[in-house]
Amino acid sequence: MLSSAGATFVYTPTSSPRPPTQIVVKVPDTSANNWSLHASSLWTSSISLADHIDDVHIPELLQLEVASVQVPERSGHPLRVLELGAGAGIPAIYVAALYGAEVQVTASDYPDPGLIRTLEENVKRNNVGNNCKVVPYAWGTDPTCLLRSFTPNALARDQDRFDLVLAADTLWNADSHRPFLETLTATLRRTTHARVHLVAGLHTGRYTLRSFMDLLPSHGLDIDSLGEWNGDGRTSREWYLHRGDEGEDERERRRWVLWMSLKWGAEQRQE
Repeated sequence: MLSSAGATFVYTPTSSPRPPTQIVVKVPDTSANNWSLHASSLWTSSISLADHIDDVHIPELLQLEVASVQVPERSGHPLRVLELGAGAGIPAIYVAALYGAEVQVTASDYPDPGLIRTLEENVKRNNVGNNCKVVPYAWGTDPTCLLRSFTPNALARDQDRFDLVLAADTLWNADSHRPFLETLTATLRRTTHARVHLVAGLHTGRYTLRSFMDLLPSHGLDIDSLGEWNGDGRTSREWYLHRGDEGEDERERRRWVLWMSLKWGAEQRQE
């Protein structure tokens, strides 16, 4: 945990030569009924996702969007990006600030009033309100509000799905895996290049993360890449389920995060 409820946190991008030079956010505080969300803290996974935002290959996806012949009505439109479990919103805000009008970013988290209010304030504070919208959303429910975040009065269409879905620290609770996957499959564009990028802390161990992976085939999703990053952002290693069984202590385990990229299985793609 890097910061707690109510604190101001300044994120300084580590790699991109483009602005912004800093993102300033307030860490949200949820109501007592929703403390179990653990959304009142800023976790390493969120920073790791922002630090490695180049690894989600947004410039390449933008080029594909401009040249798209698969869905002509989408050709030249902004790339659509969704962050689930956004919390303070650092990855979503960073993407919106980096790419401006080239992207439409939806930052979403559980419909807790304090959480959503703080996320909205963070978007406004960083001047990305034109291309970053905040949507309260509970996983596994009707995703129309996510799909129509930029056009709330229109009917949702398949082309309103997202080219890129990001999430940090959303896998620690096995009970939430199925509704989370239902949301992923309802919002990800069914194309060859659409991707989900998940960064997860090892708070509840690797077996909890493995239980999520075991559900992927039944939801039509394949693992595109899988590995572990050290919290320092410079060291990576292969994912290994049994590392904790072979002497890794809790302190060492908490220094690492899982990075997983998902794509549609070939039989699930429609474009």
